[in-house]
Amino acid sequence: MRDILALGAEGKCAFSVLTNDGLYHGEPFGSLREAATLFAYETAIHAYLKQNKIKPDLIVCDMHPDYSSTHLAEKLQKEYKNSELVKIQHHQAHIAGAMWDNGLLEKVIGVAFDGTGYGTDGKSWGGEFMFADTGKFDRRFHLEYVPVPGGDAAAKEIWRMGAAYLIGAFGDGFVTKNRRFRERIGAKKVDMLKQMINKGINSPGSSGAGRLFDAVASILGICDEAAFEAEGAIMLEKKADAGIGEFYEFEIKELEISVEPMIRQIVDDIDKKLAPGVISAKFHNTVGEVIFAAASAMHEESGLGKVVISGGCFQNKYLVNYLEKRFNGSEMELFKHKKFSTTDIGVSVGQAIVAASI
Repeated sequence: MRDILALGAEGKCAFSVLTNDGLYHGEPFGSLREAATLFAYETAIHAYLKQNKIKPDLIVCDMHPDYSSTHLAEKLQKEYKNSELVKIQHHQAHIAGAMWDNGLLEKVIGVAFDGTGYGTDGKSWGGEFMFADTGKFDRRFHLEYVPVPGGDAAAKEIWRMGAAYLIGAFGDGFVTKNRRFRERIGAKKVDMLKQMINKGINSPGSSGAGRLFDAVASILGICDEAAFEAEGAIMLEKKADAGIGEFYEFEIKELEISVEPMIRQIVDDIDKKLAPGVISAKFHNTVGEVIFAAASAMHEESGLGKVVISGGCFQNKYLVNYLEKRFNGSEMELFKHKKFSTTDIGVSVGQAIVAASI
């Protein structure tokens, strides 16, 4: 086996080294966007390689061209002149890492749900269903692309995603159907955002499940601005009532999964003054049903029965518990992370495993 150094992603990083002696997975660092963290990360990598007398044959990173980890990988390749640079799609790495975590070497149905990851089409992914083994993947379904007005700003001002989903679900009827949301956020801000979306100004498309959680948190008035990563999703989960079995409608198309029917029904429930905790539970149940339905379609198509889940959205205990109950007794078996993190902290594990299979 060639010696492999994998650098992970960007926001939460831990490097991995795969050699004939096994897999080493380092301690997690914070965001590599911080200069001090990036310096400490590079220093730790050099120290580990020097201490263990390793000169990597393969240096692996994310496909995102602007990640600090990508730039670091390119820098390290120049230092280790005989090494080869390999770039791995973010969600492929998520699934491969979870497969390794469960000792799965066969082809599986992979479900990767998180906020964002650079896709092979140049768009932001994050609600992905794929056929995958340790070396290859075939994207089968994904959540429908939704505009992210303001780009990175929408990760903090999550009301932007609420507005984007509402505009997508109601079109020209958005203003009359969602007066309360528009008044709470501010009519001028919302109207300007609608123009951005309609004109395609700084509104890249995203299939990210994390952005959907943000949107629903804002539509329910639970959180409009996130003080830290995934605050909206965390607050939305905490709000969910136990013992609710209902869920909303959604539509599985040829390649995409539309949740516009769910958004319209959520607004109807708000108008009916249904408790936010009940709506949150029904939303979480719907996400679980989306995953089960798409996996079932893939199972029928391929005969594959092992479903592997990975990504930051699966830190959500309500969602994971729902999935475990839903898959129990079905023809499919659900696998989640055991040792390594389901977040981007564990991405370098999957990167190393994919690179070893190439």
